[in-house]
Amino acid sequence: MIKRELIQFDLETADQHDFFDHAVDELLRLGYVKESFREAIKAREARFPTALPLQPEAVAIPHSDPEHLNEPFILAARLAAPVTWNEMGRNEAEHPVRLIFMLGFTRSDGHVKLLQVLLQNLQDAEFMKALSDATTAQEYFDIVHAMRGFEE
Repeated sequence: MIKRELIQFDLETADQHDFFDHAVDELLRLGYVKESFREAIKAREARFPTALPLQPEAVAIPHSDPEHLNEPFILAARLAAPVTWNEMGRNEAEHPVRLIFMLGFTRSDGHVKLLQVLLQNLQDAEFMKALSDATTAQEYFDIVHAMRGFEE
């Protein structure tokens, strides 16, 4: 599910909506999502924010319902500059987010394990530092692709 074509590296975005528009345009172009995905992911994020106040920096993990997908994916993005994102479970809390993992699942039963593996990696200080220090899109992909737990 982690593919080089889905890496967005040092992406210039004005805000969260601009990120969603850019990412969804790419997902549509590549055939991963249906046209309905754009509004579905924005609506879900508005109702259930996905920023996690991790250290050393917050991470967002937006996702939508399976009926808006054509095939499963993980889009891994690092923004050029952080954008404001509301915290998961504490909608009023805001965090500057630069690292985003947009998830697309076609089977609802597989997402819990995937989220657990992703969260395990995101809580690893060395992994987070490597994401932050990457200097090229290829290096960023290699780091994301080598996440522990996805090899199973």
